[in-house]
Amino acid sequence: MSMSIQMARRPAKQKRMHSISDSLSQNTHFNIEECKSLVSIYERIDAMGKVDRLRFREILHTTMNLTDDIMLDLLFHAFDRNNDGIVDQLEWVQGLSAMLRGTPEELVDFCYFVYDINGDRSLAREELHQCIRGCIVSGYSVENDEIDECERDIVDICMKKLDKDRDGQITYPDFVNAVTDDPLLIQACGPCLPNSNAIAAFLACSSEYYRDYSSVWGADWDLMKKRRNLRNSVSESRLSQTGLRRYFVLCKSLAQNPDTMDPSTNGELGALRRCSLHLMWKA
Repeated sequence: MSMSIQMARRPAKQKRMHSISDSLSQNTHFNIEECKSLVSIYERIDAMGKVDRLRFREILHTTMNLTDDIMLDLLFHAFDRNNDGIVDQLEWVQGLSAMLRGTPEELVDFCYFVYDINGDRSLAREELHQCIRGCIVSGYSVENDEIDECERDIVDICMKKLDKDRDGQITYPDFVNAVTDDPLLIQACGPCLPNSNAIAAFLACSSEYYRDYSSVWGADWDLMKKRRNLRNSVSESRLSQTGLRRYFVLCKSLAQNPDTMDPSTNGELGALRRCSLHLMWKA
């Protein structure tokens, strides 16, 4: 293809990219420039092959440091909303928006959707066993019976903490109420959200303004609790300053130290960013 033809097609491609990004930015928590970057990342990955279950697992394992095979499969089904076996461009951006920048309500809904394997809006013990099974790492001297017993104990704890009405099922209202009282319980059934360093490393590849979002999480969680307490006419109590918030808020020390975002540094965040850049931009 001649250079003149490539130059002629470039404005049309840029216009199409802007149109897609503008549409995505209206339905996600990313701005237009961030959507352009995420769409570009997706197109580079898609050029190497469709984003099916195996490729999606590889991406999240490499960039988000999520290692549980069972949870990665559940996350794939959470992203693949139309159940066609492929995460398309729209599902990619919308899924990342909910997982990385979702409001507290969106995060609760996202995690519950991941855990709800059969989609009946109710978590039974069998579903909890499947979610938790991959989280238990066996050692050299650990027997299978001990692993099974540990798994049952964790499921019992989850049911006790999350099943508010004690009907043997964790319904969506049960889950919302439990997580509102204690945000740490949002991942009680399995690690389905990346930690703050992984989020920072990934967003560093798509946004120069990710730090702007680090100051709003505390206020969002407090607002969520206030709304719940107003509905239930319960006096408001202060949310714990530690817990789930640290999974999403970048540490002030990291945000204030630009050296941590330099890929040439040897810090953990720099290493994660180098890993993300290696996957995303290796076309």
